[in-house]
Amino acid sequence: MAMLAAIVYPSGFPIDDFMAGLASAMKRRGLRLAGVIQRNSEDCGEGCLSMSLEELASGRHFPISEDRGASSEGCRLDASGLAAAGGAIAEALAGELDLVIVNKFGRQEMLGQGLRQEIAAAAMAGLPVLTAVREDFVPAWREFAGDDWVLLSPDEAAIEGWAAARLGVAA
Repeated sequence: MAMLAAIVYPSGFPIDDFMAGLASAMKRRGLRLAGVIQRNSEDCGEGCLSMSLEELASGRHFPISEDRGASSEGCRLDASGLAAAGGAIAEALAGELDLVIVNKFGRQEMLGQGLRQEIAAAAMAGLPVLTAVREDFVPAWREFAGDDWVLLSPDEAAIEGWAAARLGVAA
């Protein structure tokens, strides 16, 4: 039974909001979660998203948008914020957990950075791990994860069913 699952989604799908809603629903069901979800806010003025990662076990927020000033165009990922969130995930993995959620296996993870090590550590610890992978990153995900993972569509009922099967509880 694969303990690693990836929600494969198309470009443009609101995956950050979807993952946040999914984590909230799982917390309401009493699951002990670790990992991160991404929170975005439009507070940069010209369309740049201010991004942060919320660590699910502690509730701490880690800013991951680099402040490039008022006249900048576009956002850039702040690797130090991502590293701090990774440290919080690593700490949480030592606790009693039901499920680890990592918002995305994205460009940084594809490059061997980001939260790739934390995904691997959780999987190696035998914990169920759920992440999201945009369709165009699936080849890199397959290279990282191998064949022992479950492909899920962005369907909350199917995802909760996968999690429940891993935990031996009713969905």
